[in-house]
Amino acid sequence: MARDEDDIIFQKLRMNVQRNYPRADDVNNYSQNTYKSNNYSNKDSLVILETEKNIERISDFHQKIDDPELTPALKEMIDILKEMVNYSKANKEGEKRLEKINEYHLPTAIKMLNSYIDFCNFPVKNANMEKTAQEIEDVIIKLNEALKKMLVEMNQNRLIDINSDIDVLKNMLDKDGF
Repeated sequence: MARDEDDIIFQKLRMNVQRNYPRADDVNNYSQNTYKSNNYSNKDSLVILETEKNIERISDFHQKIDDPELTPALKEMIDILKEMVNYSKANKEGEKRLEKINEYHLPTAIKMLNSYIDFCNFPVKNANMEKTAQEIEDVIIKLNEALKKMLVEMNQNRLIDINSDIDVLKNMLDKDGF
């Protein structure tokens, strides 16, 4: 299954490159129509695809982990990341934030969640393992707070643009006597 996902990502990368940097001698030249007909969105960059893949991994953990604190935190993380992806599909500047999140935050969180499952499934537990499991729960909750803040920051430019448009429209209406 992972091989199929990698093939799809590679195909999208090839099509993105060929679409954005066409060469006359390219025998696999994909037109814009080919790109759309293969159910690929123009806005699906590798960063977005990587984020969606990480969302799937976190969703798997959400299904496997039954903890009163961690399970809702994972659900919240999934929801926040989906919002970030949606924003980034419409606003390219969001991809820079996602790229940073994908470089370190999510791989580290996924690594910790793998360890958390290992600790929970280990037949003999000690105080150190339980302490580490609790620290993983705490850091996932803290990561959610950071992701929420990043999501707000991503939308900040949009808010500024909308507020500017509101001010301009108000001024035009006032000038026109309305």
